[in-house]
Amino acid sequence: MRLILSILLLLLTICDVAASSSRLDRIPSQSEVLPGYRRDSVGTRLKALPLHAVEGLWEFTPEGTVMAIERVENRQEQATTLYRMVVVKGADLALRPGTVMGYLVTTSKRGVYDARIYTARRDEGTTLSSPKKFTLTLTDEDSRLTVKGYGKFLKFNWWRLLPYMYRYLVSQHERSPGDIKGCVRIYPEPAHPLEPRYL
Repeated sequence: MRLILSILLLLLTICDVAASSSRLDRIPSQSEVLPGYRRDSVGTRLKALPLHAVEGLWEFTPEGTVMAIERVENRQEQATTLYRMVVVKGADLALRPGTVMGYLVTTSKRGVYDARIYTARRDEGTTLSSPKKFTLTLTDEDSRLTVKGYGKFLKFNWWRLLPYMYRYLVSQHERSPGDIKGCVRIYPEPAHPLEPRYL
């Protein structure tokens, strides 16, 4: 009986992962601009909804871009929830409020989301394109959201084309800063303040 339950659980997990990745892989190749993404109107809309843990207004540190994460209507009643990341206030004025930055779905791990975020710009910086794979993780009692890229990438070693006498003994490599890239929650206000308040 345990074997059958284990196999059934494994199959459900595989189906869930396949469904979520296929939903993200079907997103548009470039962003769209949606109406109604002024900060006050987004705040009013969010106040009227029962919010999921990841939904709300988030600010990217240190650049200052404010984005909204909201559910996309789920007409097919799928198990995985699809969310949309939308610019509310861009640090770069070329990005208009309402520009979709990416999409994310729930995963089997609580507080971890699989995302596709647009990483390139077109049309003089007003349209986003080239979605790449990321994971978003809620931390610090859901008040912070870390962003980490994953997936395949190509790295070409140009030095292999040079004769041995021109190769360097020491080469520089960039160290990853770790889990410091991400956002802090603006709304709903976190239970614990982001910075301690002193009297």
